[in-house]
Amino acid sequence: MVKKEVKVVKKKSKEAKPEVQNAPKVFSKEQLWHSTSHIMADAVKRIWPDVKLAIGPAIEDGFYYDFDKKTAFTEDDLRKTENEMQKIIDSNLKFIRSETDKKQAGKLLKGEPYKLELLNELEDKKISFYQHGNFMDMCAGPHIDYTKRIKAFKLLQTSTAYWRGDSKRPVLQRIYGISFTSKPEMEAFLKMREEAEKRDHAKLGRELDLFITHPAVGKGLPLFTPKGATVKRILQRWIEDEEIKRGYQYTSTPVISKTDIYKLSGHLDHYKDKMFTFLGHEKDNLALRPMTCPFQFLIYNSKQRSYRDLPIKYAETSPLFRYEKSGELHGLIRAWQFTLADAHIICAPSQLESEFEEVLKLIEYIMTTLGLTEYFYKFSKWDPNNKGKYIDNPKAWESSQKILKKILDKNKLKYEEVEGDAAFYGPKLDIQMKNVYGKEDTIFTVQIDFALPERFDMSYIDEKNNKVRPMVIHRSSIGCYERTMAMLIEKYAGAFPVWLAPVQVKVLNMSDDNMKYTEKIVEMLKEKGIRVETDYKAETIQNKVRIAQLEKVPYMLVIGKKEEEAKTIAVRTRDGKVKYGVKSEDFLKQILEEIEKKTN
Repeated sequence: MVKKEVKVVKKKSKEAKPEVQNAPKVFSKEQLWHSTSHIMADAVKRIWPDVKLAIGPAIEDGFYYDFDKKTAFTEDDLRKTENEMQKIIDSNLKFIRSETDKKQAGKLLKGEPYKLELLNELEDKKISFYQHGNFMDMCAGPHIDYTKRIKAFKLLQTSTAYWRGDSKRPVLQRIYGISFTSKPEMEAFLKMREEAEKRDHAKLGRELDLFITHPAVGKGLPLFTPKGATVKRILQRWIEDEEIKRGYQYTSTPVISKTDIYKLSGHLDHYKDKMFTFLGHEKDNLALRPMTCPFQFLIYNSKQRSYRDLPIKYAETSPLFRYEKSGELHGLIRAWQFTLADAHIICAPSQLESEFEEVLKLIEYIMTTLGLTEYFYKFSKWDPNNKGKYIDNPKAWESSQKILKKILDKNKLKYEEVEGDAAFYGPKLDIQMKNVYGKEDTIFTVQIDFALPERFDMSYIDEKNNKVRPMVIHRSSIGCYERTMAMLIEKYAGAFPVWLAPVQVKVLNMSDDNMKYTEKIVEMLKEKGIRVETDYKAETIQNKVRIAQLEKVPYMLVIGKKEEEAKTIAVRTRDGKVKYGVKSEDFLKQILEEIEKKTN
């Protein structure tokens, strides 16, 4: 951006420069990544001087920089940028910090509208800049000392992003990258990334015909194919049956409503930015449902309740809608529409602890059965200084957080406490997982709610015939089906356990001569509820097997002349193991046991 000559006094000693380059220096990954983002911005400005700079922070796994460029960056553009960055690094330029007043800062940032907008919002009297060579950027820092500390780097991908996440503002071109202090580190990272890409659920989702997206529908709105819908349906039926066994009662509530209900709940005040709201034909303010709780609370209030009725556990398989910025949308992990295994436990205060523990047991059972064992807990608390984000009731916050901490400690859960991540109406326990790229996401939450029972004037008659407030636990058992499916695709690399596989068995005939016997086997499997596909194409059996393996079908039944004569089948697994002379009844018994036990 702004160029300014900096004079560097060189020492006469011949040993000075090697000492600067090689002296040990302690700095964080964030400093390294942030410094590399400045170098990338410098390189882009050298190649495309008319580009305007926006922001370039270090992030969880590297850095990015946003640029106002008329055309998108191509792969060739990334390579050009990398080459220019290497020249800057090899020059071993020093990062120099300076401060100036706001007026002078404005002069330095002339011609950079995005930087000027940020400058105008700063209240600081002194504005800091960092400069290497002729490139200067407004920045709080800190940075590394010399460019040559960066021993390896890679520009990973490009995307678009709205300026400041506002869809009404300009669309910017974003470049993501990462850097390292050694080449072996980068080689290890790139190898890990290559392996991760093989398991990326968005990639496998298309390859295995599970879901698609289409620009005519919109980003963040996946379309499930029959195979993907089958996996979702199996999970949904399992969860609903399991919850009903545990005393949950299922409701069915609207996906659209007047915004009045969200004024009552407080969501319109605290959650509006995440809601899809619009004006209806009759001039009503309407919203697509972002959560189910207000509707279930109205059902609870439809009649007077007694302590004898509690706990009441309302559950619902809920299609929900939440607005996410386009840059945050990713496959099934983060979408505009998703389906939540939602539930609310309305209980007496004396029942809160035991009911919360029952939820923890259910979560452990669900996650163990799915094979998703690498999850961890986050205890999300309120931030007392953020009055706008939370219900302003310090006494209730302290009390409910104390209760939740007691429950977690009693059950010997390992958790991280995070201030400022609570729901606006109460503290929560977040169940966290990382995707194949190491990015952490919340799979689902369990929340204690002290506020909404008050807002909805919920009550029950206690043992002394007094009208009192219940407590509420908001919870999910499997979370959002879509996000959990993404984690399952990545964990199993698309090779689902038999009970979850969209196609459990593929029957392959050697020739049309075996058709009658083959059809008999197929009908036997279908009668027992096995999900079966056939491949009767006039191709070699080797090619049919190869296709089935690419589709990651758990079992392939090969039927030829020998099998028909012996009244048996050849059973091939997707990992290439083959058993000949298997009786069809024995195979059926085996696969039904696997499905019943939900073997991973």
